[in-house]
Amino acid sequence: MKEGEEEKTKSYSALIWTAKSIDKSDIEFINDIKELKINQKTPLRVLHRRPLAVRPRVIHTMRVEFADEHHFRLYLKTQAGTYIKEFIHGDFGRTKPNLSILMNTVTDILELDVEVSKLLNKLQKDCAVF
Repeated sequence: MKEGEEEKTKSYSALIWTAKSIDKSDIEFINDIKELKINQKTPLRVLHRRPLAVRPRVIHTMRVEFADEHHFRLYLKTQAGTYIKEFIHGDFGRTKPNLSILMNTVTDILELDVEVSKLLNKLQKDCAVF
């Protein structure tokens, strides 16, 4: 594990598609999940350059913003080093649990953005002074 990965967190925003229609109970269920422990095998997309391993990771929080019956924006705060795309679609069962399992439907990621942290914004402002 890279130094600091256990303590550091990252925040993301992702546009998600679901095969089944989502409703209020789906949103409430996801929003209520805290400190979700997952296991991620090295993703297929990086397996050619990284060793095969199972990495425990934590999804600290998730928050859903409904878009339409098959789309929503998911805000995640995760342990650094978490493979977000694979958490969303499951990577053929290589990430467990994953969003598809939690929602009991096929899910896929359409967009992924890293959210800029407040600390980074402060550092950029401080550096601009010099």
